[in-house]
Amino acid sequence: MEQLPFSNVHTHVFNSECVPDNFLRILPNKTVRRMPKAIKALLDTKWSRATIVALSKISAKKDSNKRNSFDKYIAFLEVATQRKQLDVFELEFEVARQYDSQVRIVGLTMNMDFMDNRTSRRQITFESQLEAVKDIKRYYPKNFFPFLGIDPRHKSGADLVNWSKAYFETGLWTDGKVFPYFSGIKLYPALGFFPFDPRLDELYAYAETNQLPVITHVTRVGSQYIGTRISELIPMKPNMLLPGNPSERVLTAQENTYNRIRIYAEQKWIEDSKIGNNDKACDLFTHPENYIPIVEKYPKLKICLAHMGGSNEIVDNSKDDPDLQQIRRFDSQLWCDRIRDMMVRYPNLYTDISYTLSDLDNPEVLAAILRFMNTPDDRGELLAKRVLFGTDFFMTEQEKRESDLYKLAMKELAAFNDLITRQNPAEFLRQPL
Repeated sequence: MEQLPFSNVHTHVFNSECVPDNFLRILPNKTVRRMPKAIKALLDTKWSRATIVALSKISAKKDSNKRNSFDKYIAFLEVATQRKQLDVFELEFEVARQYDSQVRIVGLTMNMDFMDNRTSRRQITFESQLEAVKDIKRYYPKNFFPFLGIDPRHKSGADLVNWSKAYFETGLWTDGKVFPYFSGIKLYPALGFFPFDPRLDELYAYAETNQLPVITHVTRVGSQYIGTRISELIPMKPNMLLPGNPSERVLTAQENTYNRIRIYAEQKWIEDSKIGNNDKACDLFTHPENYIPIVEKYPKLKICLAHMGGSNEIVDNSKDDPDLQQIRRFDSQLWCDRIRDMMVRYPNLYTDISYTLSDLDNPEVLAAILRFMNTPDDRGELLAKRVLFGTDFFMTEQEKRESDLYKLAMKELAAFNDLITRQNPAEFLRQPL
């Protein structure tokens, strides 16, 4: 039997021109948050680009373990300021094809048109970004499998489904097979919406019927809504899509969601900020429990709750994080444990190790991940059969080089390599071989 292709199911190919002017407000730094537009404008100049490239070449000569925070940030910027999205993809492809010339790389697009309520002059629209992604697919039809970023503020209901069909139901005829331009759905709720938003209901139904997988961001950190009106996005009791006869689990999840919002409001964590300090509030959008109404209504829909919840939710390191200490008082169960419990019950839930794999050299994190993988679900199958390999390139350039992430995962998760890089992705993606 022919070996299944190696897959990296979690990468990004957007570059600086795809993000809003205030994008750098995602960084929890007061100075950056006060003048993100000016910093981004400086980074976008030809002079800055040349400087970043030169510094990156110097940093590349250093041993990975000897890179300082400046070296890592330069590596991140070196990718982010690439001229084209195709250039970003080819940087990842160069690493990945060392493991398999037929490698499959999933590129997760993000609709960042709504992550700020202020107009951006330099940002290209999301649909322009998608056209560039389609160009990558034309160059690499059997290697590149982009997912379509979805936001209910862009389009909703039947309009969203009809708009999406143009990306899912057209494609390329290659070697006697049809490769759709887009292979699945990407959700990034931290940009300012709840995944249980009823405006997404018809899309979930369409995805389940057409076996389109969903990958969604589930961590307390990452890109997030950077606008000044966070309070408008989080009502005390947001509308929630529900099955016809909600189970006790769904009703409990709904009540817990409303209680979290109430507590966050009481703690004054949902307050409008002129500089985009929305860190805690955006956790409400990404909480794992938000997906219980969806999986109960659409049990055959494959959803990957990415990052295993994030490194700071795999092991409890709140003793080093005052903000996390505050949150733990009201939300004590680690998100990784929540995802594990949900995957035990729901057979079409997946997770991936993207970004989190940068901490595989931490013995506590590694031990927790191995325990997760070896947990049996309600059918007696190990959860390892629904864990996917991903790196989160190029976001992880802030942590380790991409080639080092591959080596680290292959070493520390050797017993599961074939499962997470070949068998599980083939089942999740369901693409032509």
